[in-house]
Amino acid sequence: MNITVRQLRAFALGAELNSFSEAAGRMGMTQPGYSLLIRQLEEEIGMALFRRTTRRVELTEAGREILQSAHHTLQQLDETCRRAADFRDARQGTLNLAFVPSVGCSVLPPILSRFTAAHPGIKLVFQEAQATAFAERVRSGQAEIGLGLLLQADSLFSFEPLMRDCLVALLQTQHPLAARPTVTWKALARFNSILVTNQSSVRVHADRAAAAAGVEIEPTYVLDSLTTAVGMVRAGLGYAVLPSLALRSMALGGMVARMVEQPRAWRDIGLLTRSRFKLSPAAAAFAAIAREVATDYSEGGPPDR
Repeated sequence: MNITVRQLRAFALGAELNSFSEAAGRMGMTQPGYSLLIRQLEEEIGMALFRRTTRRVELTEAGREILQSAHHTLQQLDETCRRAADFRDARQGTLNLAFVPSVGCSVLPPILSRFTAAHPGIKLVFQEAQATAFAERVRSGQAEIGLGLLLQADSLFSFEPLMRDCLVALLQTQHPLAARPTVTWKALARFNSILVTNQSSVRVHADRAAAAAGVEIEPTYVLDSLTTAVGMVRAGLGYAVLPSLALRSMALGGMVARMVEQPRAWRDIGLLTRSRFKLSPAAAAFAAIAREVATDYSEGGPPDR
């Protein structure tokens, strides 16, 4: 059976108005064209749906039985169309988002603030992970889009850099190196260090920069949490190499952040997606807002502390 939506709408409208001419006018059709739709529907069903008289039409017994199902089908179709439009226009849906911790405590909140204001019907599901696991969240499809970084190029991914983030040394104000405008990896190697786990991109980039300087920094303490590292620096337990981006959101009273040079270490922060997959409307809307917010976080150096 090959019944069209247009035939069902014509049938329901004719039943409501009891007039083919009025129904045809409502549908923007000629009466012969409308009558043809009804005749085709009746032929498809194999039964007459209307009794025609010179003045009006009325439903047959079969027509009355079928009308309720026709209304239900049309309501379901209309609801499907509304849901599709809501999804297309990013009014409804679910967005699975991955991010690295340093982004989660800095640039992500203002992005989410704008996104939820513009798209309140989108449900957000978060996947926070260190850099080594971050890309896997996107690759496996657990997250449709990621806000973080890619440690090495991979054809499976599309990475769009949004900002550059420098690594800095966070020092207690009484630290012997705190008076310097910048510090070097060689100078830092002489002091107790508080480093994050090697699962973090911060540690990966710090180790690479130190190796390029010809030194190896042995961590005195190894942590997962950036905020814990800040607390330990405040307590005078050593210095920490941290991302400048994350420090912008933290209270650093009694501490200073100094650019580490020779060489400088930078991270490109951006949007990570699977290269062969088109973004959903919700993910595309998130990406657009992330680009806007990123301009406010363009990295120019360590925070002024």
